[in-house]
Amino acid sequence: MSLGTINTILNTAPLILQGATRLVKLIKERNKIENMEESIPVTLEGLAREIEHIHDRIDASNESDLEQIKLIEELARQNELLASSLKKTGRRLTLITGILCLALILVLVLLFRILFV
Repeated sequence: MSLGTINTILNTAPLILQGATRLVKLIKERNKIENMEESIPVTLEGLAREIEHIHDRIDASNESDLEQIKLIEELARQNELLASSLKKTGRRLTLITGILCLALILVLVLLFRILFV
Protein backbone atom coordinates (compact mmCIF):
# COMPACT_ATOMS: atom_id res chain seq x y z
CA MET A 1 0.00 0.00 0.00
CA SER A 2 1.21 3.45 -0.77
CA LEU A 3 1.32 6.37 1.59
CA GLY A 4 -1.65 7.97 -0.21
CA THR A 5 -3.83 4.92 0.39
CA ILE A 6 -2.78 4.62 4.02
CA ASN A 7 -3.39 8.34 4.47
CA THR A 8 -6.88 8.02 2.96
CA ILE A 9 -7.68 5.06 5.21
CA LEU A 10 -6.48 6.91 8.29
CA ASN A 11 -8.43 10.03 7.34
CA THR A 12 -11.71 8.20 6.71
CA ALA A 13 -11.45 5.69 9.57
CA PRO A 14 -12.70 8.14 12.25
CA LEU A 15 -15.69 9.07 10.08
CA ILE A 16 -16.56 5.43 9.51
CA LEU A 17 -16.24 4.72 13.25
CA GLN A 18 -18.45 7.71 14.08
CA GLY A 19 -21.07 6.55 11.60
CA ALA A 20 -20.99 2.99 12.92
CA THR A 21 -21.21 4.24 16.51
CA ARG A 22 -24.22 6.40 15.68
CA LEU A 23 -25.87 3.48 13.91
CA VAL A 24 -25.34 1.20 16.92
CA LYS A 25 -26.68 3.93 19.24
CA LEU A 26 -29.81 4.35 17.10
CA ILE A 27 -30.42 0.61 17.06
CA LYS A 28 -29.99 0.38 20.85
CA GLU A 29 -32.39 3.27 21.40
CA ARG A 30 -34.89 1.66 19.08
CA ASN A 31 -34.62 -1.64 20.96
CA LYS A 32 -35.11 0.15 24.31
CA ILE A 33 -38.33 1.71 23.05
CA GLU A 34 -39.57 -1.58 21.64
CA ASN A 35 -38.74 -3.50 24.82
CA MET A 36 -40.71 -1.20 27.16
CA GLU A 37 -43.46 -2.99 28.98
CA GLU A 38 -46.83 -2.40 27.46
CA SER A 39 -49.78 -1.76 29.76
CA ILE A 40 -53.28 -2.54 28.62
CA PRO A 41 -55.36 0.63 28.77
CA VAL A 42 -58.56 0.31 30.75
CA THR A 43 -60.30 3.53 29.75
CA LEU A 44 -60.97 5.31 26.49
CA GLU A 45 -58.59 8.02 27.62
CA GLY A 46 -55.92 5.40 28.28
CA LEU A 47 -56.55 3.90 24.87
CA ALA A 48 -56.19 7.32 23.23
CA ARG A 49 -52.88 7.85 25.07
CA GLU A 50 -51.72 4.40 23.99
CA ILE A 51 -52.59 5.14 20.36
CA GLU A 52 -50.71 8.44 20.59
CA HIS A 53 -47.78 6.60 22.15
CA ILE A 54 -47.85 4.08 19.31
CA HIS A 55 -47.89 6.91 16.73
CA ASP A 56 -44.91 8.50 18.49
CA ARG A 57 -43.05 5.18 18.42
CA ILE A 58 -43.81 4.74 14.72
CA ASP A 59 -42.58 8.27 14.02
CA ALA A 60 -39.43 7.63 16.07
CA SER A 61 -38.93 4.34 14.23
CA ASN A 62 -39.31 6.06 10.87
CA GLU A 63 -36.83 8.76 11.88
CA SER A 64 -34.44 6.08 13.10
CA ASP A 65 -34.79 4.22 9.80
CA LEU A 66 -34.02 7.42 7.87
CA GLU A 67 -30.97 8.11 10.04
CA GLN A 68 -29.73 4.56 9.50
CA ILE A 69 -30.20 4.89 5.75
CA LYS A 70 -28.29 8.18 5.74
CA LEU A 71 -25.47 6.64 7.76
CA ILE A 72 -25.29 3.63 5.46
CA GLU A 73 -25.23 5.90 2.41
CA GLU A 74 -22.43 7.96 3.99
CA LEU A 75 -20.43 4.81 4.77
CA ALA A 76 -20.96 3.59 1.20
CA ARG A 77 -19.79 6.95 -0.17
CA GLN A 78 -16.68 6.80 2.02
CA ASN A 79 -16.00 3.24 0.86
CA GLU A 80 -16.35 4.39 -2.75
CA LEU A 81 -13.82 7.17 -2.16
CA LEU A 82 -11.46 4.71 -0.53
CA ALA A 83 -11.84 2.27 -3.44
CA SER A 84 -11.15 4.98 -6.02
CA SER A 85 -8.09 6.09 -4.07
CA LEU A 86 -6.90 2.49 -4.00
CA LYS A 87 -7.39 2.20 -7.78
CA LYS A 88 -5.38 5.38 -8.34
CA THR A 89 -2.64 4.03 -6.12
CA GLY A 90 -2.64 0.76 -8.08
CA ARG A 91 -2.30 2.66 -11.36
CA ARG A 92 0.56 4.72 -9.97
CA LEU A 93 2.26 1.57 -8.72
CA THR A 94 1.91 -0.03 -12.16
CA LEU A 95 3.37 3.10 -13.79
CA ILE A 96 6.28 3.21 -11.35
CA THR A 97 6.92 -0.51 -11.89
CA GLY A 98 6.98 0.03 -15.67
CA ILE A 99 9.39 2.95 -15.34
CA LEU A 100 11.57 0.88 -13.02
CA CYS A 101 11.63 -2.01 -15.52
CA LEU A 102 12.60 0.35 -18.36
CA ALA A 103 15.33 1.89 -16.20
CA LEU A 104 16.63 -1.57 -15.30
CA ILE A 105 16.71 -2.60 -18.97
CA LEU A 106 18.52 0.62 -19.84
CA VAL A 107 21.08 0.04 -17.07
CA LEU A 108 21.64 -3.54 -18.23
CA VAL A 109 22.10 -2.42 -21.86
CA LEU A 110 24.56 0.29 -20.82
CA LEU A 111 26.42 -2.12 -18.55
CA PHE A 112 26.61 -4.67 -21.35
CA ARG A 113 27.99 -2.00 -23.74
CA ILE A 114 30.57 -0.86 -21.22
CA LEU A 115 31.78 -4.36 -20.40
CA PHE A 116 31.67 -5.98 -23.84
CA VAL A 117 32.30 -3.18 -26.33
